[in-house]
Amino acid sequence: MVRADMKTQPFKGRVVLVTGASGGIGRAAAKAYAAAGADVVLAARRLSQLEDAAREVASLGVRALPVRCDVTVGDDVARLVAETDAAFAGLDVLVNNAGQGLYGPLEDLGEAQLRQVFELNVFGLWRMTRAALPLLRKRRGSQVVNVSSVLGHRGLPMLGGYCASKAAVNAMTESLRAELAAEGIRVLLVSPGFTESDFRENRLHADGWRQDAIPLKAMSAEEVAAAMVRASRRGHRDTVLTLPGRVMVLANRWAPGLFDRVARRMTADSKKKGS
Repeated sequence: MVRADMKTQPFKGRVVLVTGASGGIGRAAAKAYAAAGADVVLAARRLSQLEDAAREVASLGVRALPVRCDVTVGDDVARLVAETDAAFAGLDVLVNNAGQGLYGPLEDLGEAQLRQVFELNVFGLWRMTRAALPLLRKRRGSQVVNVSSVLGHRGLPMLGGYCASKAAVNAMTESLRAELAAEGIRVLLVSPGFTESDFRENRLHADGWRQDAIPLKAMSAEEVAAAMVRASRRGHRDTVLTLPGRVMVLANRWAPGLFDRVARRMTADSKKKGS
């Protein structure tokens, strides 16, 4: 019976904190970890949606703690960590999922827009991880799961600001992985491809630029969450999702010149549509 429980609920008795948990991948991840047995701390800025997500998590028979938190605000992060410690006396998995997109050519991006995206995608991740480390150190076999993007592995036209922020996430993940290895804290990277969520609706745009529908089959947020939990359970260091995403990463690695030509064609098409 114990073996069966461990097989169906491998995170039973563990505590998972998910940022950006009010919608999209974060909300799906909170439910997926809960289905695997974990108690979940849900953090996000949108309180009503966050409380709805927490009720969904609690309905799976685990503890759910919603905490309104803006990871770009140091006091919010400190309060989130304190409430997590008070409720659970430690943390097993930190999922750094909170993020925002940015679309438009680099020359047309506003500096404030670029700083806003980096503040959330990069500094927010750094701030959250640094604050959570004392709690992670209380638990054996703890993890940090950083949600990046296939666009963190290759810069694409019209997405340079967002790509740069996720490339920074990738580099920070590699550094953190080495720095924490001796303590037994594993640092994992999950890179989704095109995903059905409210992410595109909430991203920033350079003045005068909007993106047409992408002619690719999207993964659902639930599929991304399932892959994340699977990677977390197995301790996979890098997970790149969707077939087009994996093809892009491999093509850029082994034939960067060819992919440069593809990117130039994408630039021409984008500017033609934007004119």
